[in-house]
Amino acid sequence: MPIYIKESDVLEFLDMPACLQALRDAFAQEAKGQANIVPRTRWPFGGVRLNVMGGGERASKRFALKSYGGGPFHVLFYEEGKGLLAIIEANALGAIRTGAASAVATEKMAKPGKVALIGTGRQARTQALALKAAGMLTELSVAARDRAKLEAFCGKLAKEMAAPVRAAASVEDAVSGADIVVTATGSAEPVLKQAWLAPGAHVNGIGANAANRRELDPDCVLKAALVVTDSIEQAKVEAAEFIDLAKAGRFDWSTVKPLHEIVTGPRIAHAGQGHTLFKSLGVGLEDVAAASIVYDRAVASGRFKPL
Repeated sequence: MPIYIKESDVLEFLDMPACLQALRDAFAQEAKGQANIVPRTRWPFGGVRLNVMGGGERASKRFALKSYGGGPFHVLFYEEGKGLLAIIEANALGAIRTGAASAVATEKMAKPGKVALIGTGRQARTQALALKAAGMLTELSVAARDRAKLEAFCGKLAKEMAAPVRAAASVEDAVSGADIVVTATGSAEPVLKQAWLAPGAHVNGIGANAANRRELDPDCVLKAALVVTDSIEQAKVEAAEFIDLAKAGRFDWSTVKPLHEIVTGPRIAHAGQGHTLFKSLGVGLEDVAAASIVYDRAVASGRFKPL
């Protein structure tokens, strides 16, 4: 019988350094053909959509399905031969593993330094925490439309990270001179222009994971020296910035690299002025890796009884 793991338990058991290593390992397994990603499917029901995605790892014989729609996220976590191990509340899990995925890409595609963060939502916080945990963030500038919310976000995050955090006057101000730029918004229109990027900067576009959202202007994609995503198959239905350009005949999908190739390769040498781009969508394999940590630590705690 499965156990039920609440959000508060996830926050207790899933620390960022452990999640970073779990994702490195998971994408290394995918590179060997020993892990898979089941792209997200979105089914409309009236005014809401049911979203379902999954993934699995052969070595651990564990796999998971995540579903959400008009309410909290849940992961159904399984192991071959044992069946359903746990039902996990997954709002926090999703934010932590999304941050970790960006950091795992960034540590291979960028140099540590100044980070610019656009957005102040739940995903924005864990993006900053993950980059700090990976040793990629030395200082942070944040931009958002709501000044009061921005100031509060920066004050809290500065204490949490023990690093300098600045509330920028604008997105362009935040991005100026940044080594790493993170867009973490749900915007339908681009919030980042390539013209604002410093030479050799790295961009993590993480907020627009549906075909009606666009955070990056076309040049952020077209002028990138390297474009990476966590799932090319999923990007073809969710990465609007890529889809728009491909339909216009301006973008070749064959130029996009899967994250597992980057994770298992050497650090990218930054030659020339071109920037690099990681387009994060959030994939089921990341949920499996994070859920495995949570489940094992929950069981080890001895506090959980089968339903």
